Amino acid sequence: MLTKEEKQRKKKLKEELNFFLDNYKEVTIRGEQIKRYFDDKIEELIEELKQMGK
Repeated sequence: MLTKEEKQRKKKLKEELNFFLDNYKEVTIRGEQIKRYFDDKIEELIEELKQMGK
């Protein structure tokens, strides 16, 4: 079972991940550097969520 703090962190991570996923297509059109940043951030968020057990 997740603690209250872990649940809050998980919610924040999911919101942040959704932001990046929602804006990914628009950003990738604008440039490779931004695309790489989004790729890295998405991977980082997914990994942390996996560690928390979805």
